[in-house]
Amino acid sequence: MKIVNGRAILFYPSIVYDVSQLVFFPINFMISVLCHLQPKKSIWNEDGFESQTTSGSPEDLAALKEVILNKEDTAYNEEELVKLYDSLPTVNAKQELVGRAWQGKILRTNASVLDLAEWAIIRPLSLIGIKWGKRYRSQHKGDPLLMRWMDKIYFPIPIWGNVGMTDIKWRGESTATMNYDHQPWKDYFKLLSDENGKIVLLGVWTHKHIAGGWFTLTLDEAIPSF
Repeated sequence: MKIVNGRAILFYPSIVYDVSQLVFFPINFMISVLCHLQPKKSIWNEDGFESQTTSGSPEDLAALKEVILNKEDTAYNEEELVKLYDSLPTVNAKQELVGRAWQGKILRTNASVLDLAEWAIIRPLSLIGIKWGKRYRSQHKGDPLLMRWMDKIYFPIPIWGNVGMTDIKWRGESTATMNYDHQPWKDYFKLLSDENGKIVLLGVWTHKHIAGGWFTLTLDEAIPSF
């Protein structure tokens, strides 16, 4: 544990991540199953994805970006999120994500697995001051879920195991990607905004070929990642 800027930051040894993902295998398996039960297919990266119809003019996308950055509590159209994702610049995992911690926010579509997490877990926990984020300690070590209480105590939830960071192609472009060591999941990121020194990423969590939900990560410069 480290105390930095009045914040207590916890770190776990690697074996904790390996054991935790084994213990929670039934839950993680069910999370993957739920992706196949989403009301929409949410398949955006298979052969021929270029011909898929996605809505949103440049003006619409600019307005959508503003709504997301304002953290408005609304449901988003997934096709518009895909279109926005395609319009954004890529980011490099090693140069722009590794060695940093991030604060997360789920973007609801009313049709994703992450929506369930938002209503069943994230919102109830927020009532007692607990919020979520991610932390990438190195290119090969990371926390896919870093919780914080009142911005004072930061602690990883290692039930999904360790993650690494690399660049992988999704929808035709190679960009920063979070790879789970033990899960068939990936998170792909693009740069949503870096205005006024505040870096915000747009992310999509996928189970194999299915998009299981969308979210943003905002750089948290107040805490070290290692």
